[in-house]
Amino acid sequence: MDDLALYIHWPFCLSKCPYCDFNSHVRDIIPQARMAAALRAELAFEAARIGPRRLTSIFFGGGTPSLLDPEHAATLINDAQSFFPPAQNIEITLEANPTSIEARKFAAYAEAGVNRVSIGVQSFDPDALKFLGREHSAAQAIAAIELAKKHFSRLSFDLIYARPGQTEVLWRAELHAALSLAADHLSLYQLTIEDGTRFATLYARGAFCLPDEELAASLYDATAEEADKFGLKPYEISNYAVPAAKAATTSPIGAMATMPALGRGPMAALPSPAAASPPPATAHRKSGPGWSRRARPASPSKTRFHRATRPAKPC
Repeated sequence: MDDLALYIHWPFCLSKCPYCDFNSHVRDIIPQARMAAALRAELAFEAARIGPRRLTSIFFGGGTPSLLDPEHAATLINDAQSFFPPAQNIEITLEANPTSIEARKFAAYAEAGVNRVSIGVQSFDPDALKFLGREHSAAQAIAAIELAKKHFSRLSFDLIYARPGQTEVLWRAELHAALSLAADHLSLYQLTIEDGTRFATLYARGAFCLPDEELAASLYDATAEEADKFGLKPYEISNYAVPAAKAATTSPIGAMATMPALGRGPMAALPSPAAASPPPATAHRKSGPGWSRRARPASPSKTRFHRATRPAKPC
């Protein structure tokens, strides 16, 4: 029986981050039941289409999956495991933001079957969090990480580096604090400017500039050096394609059906062998390094990671 890794997209957010070009939508009222029903219908359709597979992982991505009611997460997990026999060590991951409201759901998600969370921290610097449009504080991020450790055997969190005005000294201090908190995986992303985002508009106006390539490269080198002190080794997921499955025709978000072939759709399945190891947080985002205590492939070339999508404006 072939292996299968399942990706489920929850497209709703409390607010749209200015750097984000993912398929996400801000709603005053989230149609929880309607969306869950659409995802269940799509899951049943795909299960009938592809036939028997062994389910090695489930990944709830977004958007902000921690806005999904735990009861609906439990239903989707149960449906998935009824259609596809689960592997003994199946990993079920849910992306979460570290606001206090979302963190209070961790126990319910664990009861629903989630055994790993990926927390979108992005920074521990208050000014950087404001610049990045995040809804949480540094204290909330730390509290969410500590709370997650009580409910999940595995967790990861994300940071964004190469931000405007960031120096190597400041990044090393922030990274050292992050590595002191990290459990088994840390995902690091260089800030890039994506078309259609608020940052793209502001960047074009010259409202801010990004570090030049030399500084960005030094930030990457500093990352590797600090990670090595903690026994963490980098691995690369470059151009990792999660093929978007056909969107459910009952989906209330029409944009979900128009995602590019290699973009983030509402639900996607990865065939083996790519699915042999459950996809971590970096698997469905832009190329970037992950740092993990798990055994991984050889270190990536740093040139893959230190170049911005567009040339940086001189500061």
